[in-house]
Amino acid sequence: MNIAMLGAGAFGKALGKILTDNGHAVKYYDPFLYPDVSIDQACFEAGAIVIAIPSNALEDFLANYPDYLRKTPTILATKGVMNADLFASFPQFSAISGPAFAGEIIEGKPATFTASAPFAMGLFKNDQVEIELCDDLLGILLCGTLKNIYAIGAGYHSNSENSMASFIQHAHSETKAYLHTHGANPETAELACGLGDLILTCTNDTSRNFTCGRMLYDGHSMDEIRGELKTVEGLNAIPLVDVDNKYPLLRQIAKLCGREIEEEVF
Repeated sequence: MNIAMLGAGAFGKALGKILTDNGHAVKYYDPFLYPDVSIDQACFEAGAIVIAIPSNALEDFLANYPDYLRKTPTILATKGVMNADLFASFPQFSAISGPAFAGEIIEGKPATFTASAPFAMGLFKNDQVEIELCDDLLGILLCGTLKNIYAIGAGYHSNSENSMASFIQHAHSETKAYLHTHGANPETAELACGLGDLILTCTNDTSRNFTCGRMLYDGHSMDEIRGELKTVEGLNAIPLVDVDNKYPLLRQIAKLCGREIEEEVF
């Protein structure tokens, strides 16, 4: 099958490798890395489209998205999206998410993802990649957003292993509560897209979100962090999440990253 990969960053390239290994022909669209390839050219005769662009660029990207492409089966691989309604006009839409660093996928190391539809599962599953099927699209999206924010907090607490273990446990519980309150299935937080991705992102220096937290602990300014790390998905997501007293960790991390929060009066 011809597949268009919209976004040719590290994760897009890693997903492209999985699809190529599975016998598909992948064409990339990325105006920065492939300036001579238009979105129409990348998607020509594509049987599926995978979106793997940074989350902070997604809404503007979709605002100019060609209507005819919305009819093609589309899989979202971007993490940090909280609004499933963005894809209401896509009749065949699904998402894939899970604990996987791009470099390890490229090296052929095993990975597990959660997919919201059998179509996505069929495209990516192979001997290297295990796929869990879960029809809770909103829950998958929320888990992919929250784990990035929590990873910032984990990096900040990484000077103590005891503190880290407690932090991850509470972050997992808070994720389940957040999913329940916002209309998703809290059990989705137990899957690869939830607990698996949370553990990976919160315990590894390869995560820019984790590194962001460590830099905050070391006294670096937000300007220094953004200048060195460029895209930090957790920072992009902080303005989008609820930070009331039901979610104390999210509230603490948001304050740590400079979000102004009014104290709640009871």
